[in-house]
Amino acid sequence: MELDKTRIAIRERGFLNILDLAIRVIRRHLVPLALLTAAGVAPFWWLNSYFTSVAVADLIDPEVDYAEVVSLWFAYGFVLFVLLLVELPLATAPVTLYLGQALFAPKVKYGRLGMELLKSAPQLLLLQALPRALLAPWVITWFLPFVLWPYLNEVILLERNPIWRRKKSGLPNTFSRIAALHSPNSGELLARAMATAVLGPGLVLALWGSLWFLHGLLTEELSLNGSAVTIYLQLAIWCVAAFFAVARFLAYLDLRIRNEGWELELRMRAEAIRLTSQVAA
Repeated sequence: MELDKTRIAIRERGFLNILDLAIRVIRRHLVPLALLTAAGVAPFWWLNSYFTSVAVADLIDPEVDYAEVVSLWFAYGFVLFVLLLVELPLATAPVTLYLGQALFAPKVKYGRLGMELLKSAPQLLLLQALPRALLAPWVITWFLPFVLWPYLNEVILLERNPIWRRKKSGLPNTFSRIAALHSPNSGELLARAMATAVLGPGLVLALWGSLWFLHGLLTEELSLNGSAVTIYLQLAIWCVAAFFAVARFLAYLDLRIRNEGWELELRMRAEAIRLTSQVAA
């Protein structure tokens, strides 16, 4: 890795600046990000369609009255919400690993990316999927750990600390690393989480409405049908999820710069690597 030759300028950034930079990064790496997002999302898209198929069939039934439609939308939204909470960190993991290589390495090695994903899978399942599956149905309890530890995915995938501390490695375990990274900025992280909670659903609704309207223009049919719910809604959700995965990665870099002076660390590590190679030569 050429640690001092990153693809983006390493400096502190505000939340809006991070969102703007995320758009630029997506534009620069559009094709690989789209393919990796599709690969990560595909099994969960099918899973969501399967678990919500009964609710969708009732939603598009013209004989269902208004009161039932409201309750069906609530049930459909709640089930989809719980499923997405469990799926999001797993589905966006390939994007996070790609960004770690694309922005800090001269060339992305997809074989290595796959191996890193497999090595990180146990911690992803144990620390992300399992707690979310257990806590998500309880609407109040899911909020705290996921808002206070928004960069858990990045710690697991990019830093790869052991889940239990090993004396020989000298590395902190994942839990210690999470606490050290998030604790100094808990107030700002909460504010960013609240902003994301408002902006995310708004973007999903806007994109879903645009796709549905475009479908109506092309087919001359704007009535609610299966495609509007199973295809366009999920497409909007996963596109927004991919965008925020990129933004979250950039925010993780920003947090490390604020807490650890990472710019200086990267340059010192790069210089140490160069000196070592010169001595070896």
